[in-house]
Amino acid sequence: MPSNGSARRYAQAIFAIAQGDKTSDTWLNDLGRLTEICSIIEVQEFLKSPKLSFEQKDAFLAQHLEGLNPLALNLANLLVSKGRISLAGQIYESFQEMVDDEDGTVSAVLTSAIPLKKDLYNEIEKSLTRQTGAKLRMSSVVDPSIIGGIVARIGDKVIDGSTKAKLQNLRGWLNG
Repeated sequence: MPSNGSARRYAQAIFAIAQGDKTSDTWLNDLGRLTEICSIIEVQEFLKSPKLSFEQKDAFLAQHLEGLNPLALNLANLLVSKGRISLAGQIYESFQEMVDDEDGTVSAVLTSAIPLKKDLYNEIEKSLTRQTGAKLRMSSVVDPSIIGGIVARIGDKVIDGSTKAKLQNLRGWLNG
């Protein structure tokens, strides 16, 4: 999901802080936790409710985000006070991209019709790493609409080995 400008600016500020004190891993963990909590619809509604005081929302965040570094908790409170808590996921994604760019990691997403078994996932990861020569940050998605096979999105490149793509190619060839 592309991030909007505001989310990117927050991520850039966090990245500058993380680079200064070498805490990128801590920030990734903290932003991941914030994103996880804020992805729950009921939590979003609670934090956006005008009926609740900032102190109630602050107490909620402190309780549910216990252990976060103080700057990350301050960020959460700032997002709540500005009515921008919905940006948490986009901030996390933008920050992850910046960290990946810094250390030369490329994002790779495997899409399959059914969940991949661990040994097959690992085999594909090794193969893609060999083929690209890059350090990959792998994730997987299940999308039954591809029918079978695998679609690999590595950075901005797509390798479509799905049954759906093969059927579409065959239809195009037959309709030629």
